[in-house]
Amino acid sequence: MICKNCQTSISEASKFCDSCGAKVITERLSVKNLWSDVTQNVFGWDNKFFLTIRKLITAPQEILGDYLDGIRKKYTNPITFFAIGMAISIFIFNTFDEEYLKISLDAAKVQNEWMAENIGGQYKSVELQKESLELNEKIQKGFLKFFNIISLLLLPLYAFIAFLVYRKPYNYAEHLTVTTYIQGFSFFLSSIFFLVAINTSPFLYSISLLCLMFFYCYAYGKLYKLSIGQSIIKFIFFLAILFVVIIALGIMGFAIGIGYAYFSSK
Repeated sequence: MICKNCQTSISEASKFCDSCGAKVITERLSVKNLWSDVTQNVFGWDNKFFLTIRKLITAPQEILGDYLDGIRKKYTNPITFFAIGMAISIFIFNTFDEEYLKISLDAAKVQNEWMAENIGGQYKSVELQKESLELNEKIQKGFLKFFNIISLLLLPLYAFIAFLVYRKPYNYAEHLTVTTYIQGFSFFLSSIFFLVAINTSPFLYSISLLCLMFFYCYAYGKLYKLSIGQSIIKFIFFLAILFVVIIALGIMGFAIGIGYAYFSSK
């Protein structure tokens, strides 16, 4: 018998091709077969996509460890997983863009009120608070507009910082793979929190960041077999490096802007 997918010779008793791994199908296509394929491959709990999500929640060390060890056929490719999550997030946040901006504005107002009450000084200025809210709105609109680009640019940065913090036995490419899975899952998690928040309390979306931070600690902690304390210390180190990088990029961007304005005026 010949495999219909790769044309390799296989035995009559084979259920799968030894060369390409395809299932040997001898019966004709029917409505029953079509429905079986849909329920098993699309909606089934063992579908690659749903299996990937399930494993990331229940045993991230298993899927991440398996993929890095070369066991990849049963899981969704990390880039595909990331792309699906990003596409869903883009669709949701742009569909409910007004709600997203309102939630962001409410969070900024709470922050301004806290700073005015606890720090005082210039933070009590009504004009400063107004400018702060206007700046926040511009930033959030820019974030929505360039969400895909920002996500793609941050991915290698997160992976590099994770490489610096967690190091061996994994190299940068392997940390990039782990980070891609984590970020892909983060898209789904933040989208769920957002949809719930706009129908209940905006505060729920604010705490989604804490959940994302917890998941990052959880996933890497499981992969490296770290204790809770070790996971927290590692993640604090990660945030510290990220903060320094963001400040450095901000200063660099500010300097470039000043330089551009200076030379443009001449």
